[in-house]
Amino acid sequence: MENYQHNRDQEIDMVRVSDRLRGYASRANDYFFDGILFLKRNIIVLAVLFIAGGALGYYFDKGKKVYEQKLIVIPNFKSVDYLYETAELLTSKSQTRDEEFLQGIGIKDPGKFIEMEVEPIVEVYDFIESEKDHERNLQLFRILAENASVEETLKDMATARNYPQHLVTITTSGKADADEVVNPILAYLNADKYYGEIKQQWQRNLDAEIKAKDSIIAQIDAIINTFNKDARAAGENLVYYNTNTQFNELIKTKAELVEEQGNNMIKKVNYESIIKPSSTMLNIKKKSFTSGKMKYIIPFIFIMLFVFISLFMAYYKKQMNKRKKIAGNE
Repeated sequence: MENYQHNRDQEIDMVRVSDRLRGYASRANDYFFDGILFLKRNIIVLAVLFIAGGALGYYFDKGKKVYEQKLIVIPNFKSVDYLYETAELLTSKSQTRDEEFLQGIGIKDPGKFIEMEVEPIVEVYDFIESEKDHERNLQLFRILAENASVEETLKDMATARNYPQHLVTITTSGKADADEVVNPILAYLNADKYYGEIKQQWQRNLDAEIKAKDSIIAQIDAIINTFNKDARAAGENLVYYNTNTQFNELIKTKAELVEEQGNNMIKKVNYESIIKPSSTMLNIKKKSFTSGKMKYIIPFIFIMLFVFISLFMAYYKKQMNKRKKIAGNE
């Protein structure tokens, strides 16, 4: 008897589930047919919206494009903060449409300039191998390596100050040549009076260092020549001097000085400017999710808005009729 009742309950449950499924299928069929009727009633309006949206989207796609001018620069004389702050200043001037200021720094068409951004070029190993503060930098990197978000920390502004190179991105409306935007901004960056004085002092210090090291190298060469002359005069083999600790130290010192002088000559080139550009890439087309797709996006938006408004109006009328019937029955 219990088994019979259990089977009976199962049959009733299956019937209920089957009825619900048929109900869902019927409602889905009704919604689908309502959609066909909606399309039939509004086919002309939808076609007009599609064509108008496509034309407007095509116009936007063919409109003035946004381009990026990218520069790799070396901020010298501890001018990293100055570079970032100037980028924020120029972007602010563009956003407030201060064309008088932008023209004053040499930008020929201020309307073209949109913004200026700076980001560090992460060179961890160059940072660690820096000839100055090598041990401090190495210890700092060890601390960073223990951090779970190493990548974010390396790009953080506090860390970014220590990287030698930074990427400057100047965004313009339409293509621009170097003389229109890039060169005036570089000239403005390098015209700062304070950093100009600092640059002159650093250059004088570097020239003095180069001169002093050239003198030391010349003295080492003179000592080595004296050793060689003495060895030849004594008829001794030069291999003898390879075991001479002082002689080997002289050779090693000279090699180190020559390497340092090579680095100093590179510094001399970089120290020509406060913000020294090392490479420039002009008119890189800036792409976004909507680039070239407005001809599809705008018709879709127009049609979705029309459908939403139509559904809202139908819902509104249905609710109003419902309330009128309730009021009439009362």
